[in-house]
Amino acid sequence: MSENKQPVPVANEQEQLSVEESFQRADDALQERIASLRAQAEEEQKNAPEEAARAIAEKLEAAIAAARKATEKEKKAIAEAARKREADAKKAEVDAALAQKTEAAKAAAQSAIDAVGDDAKAEKKRVLGKMKEEIAAAKRDAAKEKRVIDLTTLSVFEQQKLAENAACVKSGDFTSFDDETERRKENREHELAAFADETSPADPDALLEVRHLKMYFPLKKSMSGKVLQALRAVDDVSFKLKAGETLGIVGESGCGKTTMGRAILKLYQPTGGQIFFEGADIARYKSSQMRPLRTKMQIIFQDPYSSLPPRSTVGGILAEPVRVHNIVPKAETKDYVLSVMEQCGLRDYYFERYPHEFSGGQRQRICIARALSVKPRLVVCDEPVSALDVSIQAQIINLLRRLQQEMGLTYVFISHDLSVVKHISDRIGVMYLGSMVEFGDKKSIFRNPMHPYTQALFSAIPNPNPDVKMERIVLSGDIPSPANPPRGCKFNTRCPKAKEICKHVAPAYREYEAGHFVACHCYPQGDE
Repeated sequence: MSENKQPVPVANEQEQLSVEESFQRADDALQERIASLRAQAEEEQKNAPEEAARAIAEKLEAAIAAARKATEKEKKAIAEAARKREADAKKAEVDAALAQKTEAAKAAAQSAIDAVGDDAKAEKKRVLGKMKEEIAAAKRDAAKEKRVIDLTTLSVFEQQKLAENAACVKSGDFTSFDDETERRKENREHELAAFADETSPADPDALLEVRHLKMYFPLKKSMSGKVLQALRAVDDVSFKLKAGETLGIVGESGCGKTTMGRAILKLYQPTGGQIFFEGADIARYKSSQMRPLRTKMQIIFQDPYSSLPPRSTVGGILAEPVRVHNIVPKAETKDYVLSVMEQCGLRDYYFERYPHEFSGGQRQRICIARALSVKPRLVVCDEPVSALDVSIQAQIINLLRRLQQEMGLTYVFISHDLSVVKHISDRIGVMYLGSMVEFGDKKSIFRNPMHPYTQALFSAIPNPNPDVKMERIVLSGDIPSPANPPRGCKFNTRCPKAKEICKHVAPAYREYEAGHFVACHCYPQGDE
């Protein structure tokens, strides 16, 4: 993804002066208030006993702290009001430009209608439809411009906090670092990057391209329906996958692997981001628009026991999607299903049997056959071998590889078993707490794992050579909740290489080798 760094905007000189004057008046009032409180305390302490004098001194300190807090709140409100005035002025310009575009579109449509006469109803309908599309597009662009204005128009107070944070990072002293200001900055940068990438065309070489994918589940809402707290299952994930390749996604349980796979297939409606499949952005597609794509995108579920309907025969399970999507003529359905079964290593006499009559490996073959029965291009394999014995795992993996070569399939292979991922994948993505922390081709990742989390995962792979001593990296603690992720780097609470900056500032997701992306403060960041 392209890196777009927006300059921190500064208010105009007259408004800046007005805010500074207001700040000065607030500071002067604070000093007067503190002086008054101290004079009052001194008067009360003159004839007071020692214990009462200490209580008066403590009360004085509390009153001064409260006065400073109130002044800080007042200055923040002053700066926010000035920021809102500046943003509203810019938005008014956007509204004026939108009104001009709307009037121009209406005038052009009216001229076209007058030119064709009264009899050309079809042409009139076409002209009016085109006008409505132009106006709707102009409104969408205006709404986006307004959102960018809100994100880039910062108050003087916010700019001061950002400057203080930058000074803390430079000095390495985070005593006065404002984490909340940093969090708002990171959210702004992510949203601005997503806006910038929206206008970029899809990569013509990629079958699947994911940009800034987000999948949040609301946990708490206000009376008006506004989300107050959300579980960030997938948080700003981006990658590309070419046709015929296999992308392995690894990470601990609960890191968002399965949710990301389901969001890509639109089994969940993504909260944000773009999903390009065959060059088209399907992220906002409705169910009716997704229906033609269901034959091109399939999933193999993790549990072969619960993902098959127990009251249907194998033939019925495999024939249903073939009939629904009209893959072959009705008269040829059984022969087609039998050929798919043969491809997946299933005997023809399994056609009339029920799922409970099969072993785990055979059931998983049925799941694979069901996914392939509609001739897909992309298959999301959601831990397809995790519920199977090791010997059966090898059979299923070899089957998937053979089918990929024969049918030109593209896989998103989700697993927590790195040895399996190494065997089948061309590229590997490592996820932690909803975010992609490392991404690259298989050789690069296994030759040089850069992120401490990836290094810890790789250290857990058993080595069959008894003479080789493994240096196991043991992570302390459990994976934090995605509903309340740690500030800064999400891995800082468990990272053996964590520094002070990791607790406050999220690392940049950067490319350090060709196609090898990492998000870690152990390596140079963009501002260094």
